[in-house]
Amino acid sequence: MKKRLLTAGVCLAATLLMAPAAQSADAITVAADACAGCHGTDGRSLGAMPAFHEKKPAELKQILREYKTGKREATIMDRIVKGYSDEQLDAMVDYYTAKK
Repeated sequence: MKKRLLTAGVCLAATLLMAPAAQSADAITVAADACAGCHGTDGRSLGAMPAFHEKKPAELKQILREYKTGKREATIMDRIVKGYSDEQLDAMVDYYTAKK
C-alpha cells in the first residue's frame, strides 16, 4: 500500500513539474476549446447559444469586455469572462478566429 502511494506521489510530482511548460503552450487552447461546449467547435452554435463564427476578432473582443464589465446582459457569460484577463480573452478570440 505504501509503495503504491509513493508511486502515485512520484507520478503526480513529475506531472506537476512538467505542467508549467505544457500549460504555457496549451492554456489558451484548452480555455478556448471549453467554449465549444456551448458555442460549437468552430463557433457555429446549433442551439440557443449565440454563434460567433461570422464575427470579426475586434467585435468578439469588445463583446467579451462588455460581458466582463456588465455593460452587456448575460445569463452566464458575464461570470465566465471574469475568470480571465483581457489578454487571455484576446488570445482565445485570436485562437478561434485563426481556425477559420
